Amino acid sequence: MKKVKLNVSERLYAVRILNQFKGSLDKLSVILEDIKQFPMTDKEWETAERVISGEGETTTWKWNDEKGGLKEIEIQSETARYIVDDIEKKDKAGELTLEDRTAIDLLKKIR
Repeated sequence: MKKVKLNVSERLYAVRILNQFKGSLDKLSVILEDIKQFPMTDKEWETAERVISGEGETTTWKWNDEKGGLKEIEIQSETARYIVDDIEKKDKAGELTLEDRTAIDLLKKIR
């Protein structure tokens, strides 16, 4: 088990990675157990001052990571390894951009 403190952006980035999981049932069961800790509550969104604007495909979400604070999450090594592997794979393929700054921060915390 590994304890990490993640901000709103890092939690959402990790969920996006975990939602793409394809693999064996034994690893899936671990990820399903851990992923329950990542979602945002309505109160957390309020604290982070989330603003949703636009409609349909032009909908944008904005929030304040500083005001949203950090949430301590305890993840198992299999989940951490999956997140790290996914980010490292994108890095080696040259797929990360300035918009993926959150990935770098997340990688530093989970590694």
